[in-house]
Amino acid sequence: MKAGDRRRKTDTSSSFGFTLLEMMIALAIIGITLTVILHTVNFHVNIMSENIRTTRMYQLAKEKMNDLESSPVDTKGKIKGTVFTYENIAIHPEDSGMIELKTIIRGPGKTVALKELVVKKAVW
Repeated sequence: MKAGDRRRKTDTSSSFGFTLLEMMIALAIIGITLTVILHTVNFHVNIMSENIRTTRMYQLAKEKMNDLESSPVDTKGKIKGTVFTYENIAIHPEDSGMIELKTIIRGPGKTVALKELVVKKAVW
């Protein structure tokens, strides 16, 4: 063999595979990318959960407002099957032909309130 052939074999044999440094850099990049992705997914799941809870509270408030419209008396209690509580308030001003109805739904860390003015009926 010639000297040039030996050099060529040595140069090509060292170019196979990855070095430890290259592997560590690749793993660090993958780790950082996965951390960012998991944080983003977790953040958006929390937002979606909050929106679902708020929507449910508004639906319950509308149901309780309908109950208050049919019978405008002050009531409060726990909504069966949920962690939410409600408070219905009917304000009857003496000088007005209107009634102010207010429904408040309270849950863990959140409160939803609806107000409505309705005309007094003769039966109330």
